[in-house]
Amino acid sequence: MKGEVMHKPDEFQLLKKMSEVFGPSTVEDAVIDIITSELGPEYRTIVTGHKNLIKWKPQPGFRRTVVFQAHMDELGMRPYRYLHNGYIELTPTGGIPGNVTNHQITFQPTGVNGVLVVRNDGGKHPRFYADIGAADADEALQMVPRHSNGAYARIPLEESQSQLKGKSFDDRAGCSAIVHAMKTWKVASDTRMIGVFTAREETGNWPVTELYRSMIDNDLAPDLIVNVECCPAEETAAGEDGFATVGRGIVLVHMDASYEPDPELCRFMANIAQDEGITSQHMAVRAGSGELGRLALGFGVAGYPLTIPCRYMHQPHSVISKIDYQACIRMIHEITRAFENYQPFAAS
Repeated sequence: MKGEVMHKPDEFQLLKKMSEVFGPSTVEDAVIDIITSELGPEYRTIVTGHKNLIKWKPQPGFRRTVVFQAHMDELGMRPYRYLHNGYIELTPTGGIPGNVTNHQITFQPTGVNGVLVVRNDGGKHPRFYADIGAADADEALQMVPRHSNGAYARIPLEESQSQLKGKSFDDRAGCSAIVHAMKTWKVASDTRMIGVFTAREETGNWPVTELYRSMIDNDLAPDLIVNVECCPAEETAAGEDGFATVGRGIVLVHMDASYEPDPELCRFMANIAQDEGITSQHMAVRAGSGELGRLALGFGVAGYPLTIPCRYMHQPHSVISKIDYQACIRMIHEITRAFENYQPFAAS
């Protein structure tokens, strides 16, 4: 069916589950459990040593393989030092903005909550602290041990008629869209769909080499890798301070900072959106990227980034559009359907 599908009451429940769970870099276990439970036993599973998750359904006679990839981890923070007044200085695991002061954070495994305090002294790098209500360094260490991980506190996902408000849409929205697409894919096709859910993206220390090895060793080498991410959207009424616009569809990215797709593949993606009536917008990104460059160049195959516009990305609260999220799921389906007829540039 062309055009956007109707909103269903339970359509966003998977994203709700994923966005609300704790899971900064190295602690992606809850997201792995949700994805594994949602896809069920008919899907094969590999979890690598650094918690990359690979999911696929056995498919005899396939001709091509498309990998859809998103990262599971959210922004986090770890204790750096314990101060005499009970504050904990933190080291971010990811790009936490310098303007998020006075937001609630939570630490695991103890479950202690605190207030995130950001100090900007005019230097290039802000300093981050947690006020957990401790009187001194010893009490703070007892409440939040050195091995703890912190993240923005849980925020329940809320729906309006057109938008979704919640936490960690980067990149739980990408993970959720891929899982939803895999669950609802019912078309007989010569193309195999594989979901790859990567760990530690926010730290920049992506465990890519073990992912290569696991996929090659298990005959899961891709012919195309599609990175499904979020991208910054406009954050003011003027609408001039973001790469994309919430509510105008999935973003077809012709270039990001890590990878430039082949022009013929860009046209292929644009034609899919146009032919199937999928709401979309276009952009090329000068700064910021996910894992696509390392994955596509490492496997030696074509890659392409799809992004969902997200307001207040990397902040405790984010906003995305239902239309954009649905368009992402439809693009995943249509790429899988159309890729068996795609004729890429052939190296001689």
